[in-house]
Amino acid sequence: MKQLRYLVALARHSHFGRAAAECGITQSALSQALRQLEADFDVPIIDRRNQGFGGFTTQGAMVLDFARRTLDHHEHLVQDITSAGDGLGGHVRIGVIPVAMPGISIITTAFNKLHPHVSVSVTSLNFTNLKRGLENFDIDVGINYLDHGPSTGLRPYFLYDESYFLIAPAEHAIAGKNSVTWTEAGRLPLCMLTPDMQNRRILDLVFSSVGASPRTVLETNCALALCSHVRPGHWFAVVPNTFFLMVGDWSQTRAIPLVEPEITNSIGMMVLEREPQPPAVRAFIDVAEDIRMADELMRYTPVHLKDGEAGYATGPTTDTPIMQSRVISPAS
Repeated sequence: MKQLRYLVALARHSHFGRAAAECGITQSALSQALRQLEADFDVPIIDRRNQGFGGFTTQGAMVLDFARRTLDHHEHLVQDITSAGDGLGGHVRIGVIPVAMPGISIITTAFNKLHPHVSVSVTSLNFTNLKRGLENFDIDVGINYLDHGPSTGLRPYFLYDESYFLIAPAEHAIAGKNSVTWTEAGRLPLCMLTPDMQNRRILDLVFSSVGASPRTVLETNCALALCSHVRPGHWFAVVPNTFFLMVGDWSQTRAIPLVEPEITNSIGMMVLEREPQPPAVRAFIDVAEDIRMADELMRYTPVHLKDGEAGYATGPTTDTPIMQSRVISPAS
């Protein structure tokens, strides 16, 4: 099992030294273990170019696939054994696209309250790497756009519709409007995510559809960095509704719905298409399906009152997520 873990770590990092560091062993120990694995299978697994990592041989790719599936099955067995004893245990690895990252805490908090003995790891991944992580068994659950790109071999579950707002300085004339068109927003200097991010590609398409070409004055691949820039009340940005869990303090900014057109994109979970699901993953899906994410996010959506102060649509007033009966089924 250790040798298989070493092999998967090498595939993840494409570097002997970094793989060894992840596994907590020396590089020479890693190399020796992998040579033993090659001896066990009696085939060359690794292409060692100039004594470095040059990829996997054809036979090595087959062994790597075997390693990933074996480790995944081993984790399932461990969870089954634990669940048969002291209750649900194990570990759930979640990959989340950056724009959905703020909302994941709604699900993980509810999950931890029900299953405190299951540990959770959350990793920020872009649209492409998230799907690759699921297919390579590096993550168990992905939070991703459901309506952009193929999802062959993955089972989707709808969570909520992402909607968009313009963040503007409170002193700016546009801050007093009840809504802003995409054409108007396109004339403003904007902070935006970098072009490699799926959210940015979506926004670029919307601006292009109305004949706008926004002037980007700041780009970042970090949602937290984007929020930290708009909060002081100097910058403009187009953000999804999940960002309201991070921005907070609306004394210096205004959030204005974007219209003409009104755009939404479906955000949901993706898991590998297999039965049965690992017990901890199945439990995570159950918790996520029981949360009314749209209502949860609405709690944090600012509603600007007549006196100019900001309130919220319905809260936030409690730490307990709004739950619903199991009526959501996997999206087809």
